Amino acid sequence: MLKVKDLHVYYGGIHALKGLNFQIEKGEIITLIGSNGAGKTSTLRAISNLIKSKGSIKYKDQEINDLNAEKIVGMRLIQVPEGRRIFTALSVEENLLMGAYLRKDNEKIEEDLQYVYKLFPRLKERTKQYGGTLSGGEQQMLAIGRALMSAPELLMLDEPSMGLAPIVIEEIFQAIKEINQENGLTVLLVEQNANIALQTAHRGYVIETGEILFTGNAKDLLHDDRVRKAYLGEE
Repeated sequence: MLKVKDLHVYYGGIHALKGLNFQIEKGEIITLIGSNGAGKTSTLRAISNLIKSKGSIKYKDQEINDLNAEKIVGMRLIQVPEGRRIFTALSVEENLLMGAYLRKDNEKIEEDLQYVYKLFPRLKERTKQYGGTLSGGEQQMLAIGRALMSAPELLMLDEPSMGLAPIVIEEIFQAIKEINQENGLTVLLVEQNANIALQTAHRGYVIETGEILFTGNAKDLLHDDRVRKAYLGEE
């Protein structure tokens, strides 16, 4: 579904991504793990064409490097950004419906709205509440729900656990598993919390200073001494 080849990103004189290569098959959850500043967010922003990059990015066999971000969203490659970026002055339901602004299939939009409420019951309880008054966890649920309203075929999540309590993180990641298992939705997950990311994903890539160090089955990486020492805080 997505194939990234020899991806480079520069911020002025800083070489942030140094020839990344990875791919995602339809129906997979793939995680990109690494420390702060490793290049994880830059990778997602390059795929969404929010920043300029060099190399090849193919989505469903089509080169998308030169497409603008709006066109990429229209192809149902959807990103949930770091920091949620919800519309604080709109209600929960208005935020969700904003996710469907490119769609014309009104009946399916209503069906997807009810699915989001089923996935995140707390949003259903707060349909008329302003987004800015929600807790951090509820805002993350809202950001994911808004992305689901775009009817994604590939969903990219940037640090969904950031700043959340452990019990809320569990709820968020259970929802990620559920949308993958129920709907076959392909997910690219960027996450600093390597433990929960690898418990959720099928495969993982470890990135450091703009380069992929190694890759493998997520369960294998979870028990890999290099990962445990560097990212799980174990000796």
